[in-house]
Amino acid sequence: MSTQPKMQRRLRIAGMLTGLGLLVQLSTFFGIHASAFMAFAIIGVPLTFAGCTLFLYSLVSNPK
Repeated sequence: MSTQPKMQRRLRIAGMLTGLGLLVQLSTFFGIHASAFMAFAIIGVPLTFAGCTLFLYSLVSNPK
């Protein structure tokens, strides 16, 4: 069993998702092709959105 509290685990995962999404978005700025925009829109934006959503959920959820 993990020694980290549930909220800390969620915040760590949220930070990793947000960071990964921002890294993908940053890497697509160097491409000029349509595939760079598709990677930005299909991979980067959902990862960033999922990280932000998980972060906000972990703040308002009730720990038991």
